[in-house]
Formats: sequence, structure tokens, C-alpha cells
Amino acid sequence: MTKLTFKERRFVNLYLGSAAGNGVQAARLAGYQQTEKALRVTASRLLAKANIRAAVSARVARETKASILTADERDARLSEIAVQGEDVVAVAAIRELNKVGGRHSIGHVIDGKLTLEQVLVESRK
Repeated sequence: MTKLTFKERRFVNLYLGSAAGNGVQAARLAGYQQTEKALRVTASRLLAKANIRAAVSARVARETKASILTADERDARLSEIAVQGEDVVAVAAIRELNKVGGRHSIGHVIDGKLTLEQVLVESRK
């Protein structure tokens, strides 16, 4: 993959930023001084280039990954909700924390001998 020129990098940044996915506006702001019709062609041509598509995809993937909570962040957020939330919301947050932490309400039996009826009773607690 070839490197992007300064103008192409600027186009990608604007396309994903202030132009909000509008290729014509990104091309105009990146410095492609052309007529409106020519800008449409330029934007289309730029977005069809493999290195620009790869740059856009990589940036979107990086930003998506950064927006996903880690397990510790998730637990901290659920704990915060459990402490500060209304009763119903706090109970739901605690339930989720217990699920992800493996401490849900189904009883754990050391010897592994439970009847089906006992499992059902434990699951309803």
C-alpha cells in the first residue's frame, strides 16, 4: 500500500471529521479547488483508491475499538450505577455484575449432585 499524500491525508481526516462522510465537502476543504461537478468526480476517485479506503477503514476500526469498554471499565460503570442508581436500576446493575463475575443466583454445589428440582428451585432465588 502506498502512503497518502498530504492532501489525501487531509481528505481522510475531513471525510471522517467535519465533512461527516460527505466526500465532496471533504475534497473542497482539503484544498481541491474545482467546480462542483469536478469535486464529485475527485471525491469518488479518492474514495475508490485502495490506500484511502484502507486509511478510512483503519481509522474507523481504531475509533470503534476505543469506544468499547474493557471488562474493568464495564465493572466500574455497573458498580457506579449500583451505588448511585434508583432501586430498580441498582438491582439490575448488581445482577449484571454478578452474571459477568460468575456469581449469579444459581447455587454452586461442590459434590455436583443436584436433582433437576433442586436446580429449578435454586434458579428461582
